[in-house]
Amino acid sequence: MAEFLGAMLDATRADINSAYRSRQAGARREVDVHRGALRLTDEALAELRAHVARLADQFGDRDTPGVWTRVVVALVDLQDRPFPDPTAPPERTS
Repeated sequence: MAEFLGAMLDATRADINSAYRSRQAGARREVDVHRGALRLTDEALAELRAHVARLADQFGDRDTPGVWTRVVVALVDLQDRPFPDPTAPPERTS
């Protein structure tokens, strides 16, 4: 898995470098990179994953004219996620 992720990050780095070189040469290439940390419950993580999947479905029509754009999203826990307590009542969300 580490080799696969390393290769994916290398490919992403190459995409970004290529876009910036093209921009320096006067071409129009858009690049947006966002990095942050969020504190997510299991429920919030599941909801965020669902939103990302819906966005991919909404904008991922391969037959629509436009510019091919690489999208990379990584959701990585920065610490151990606690296991759910099987004896606890389910959390209520409003």
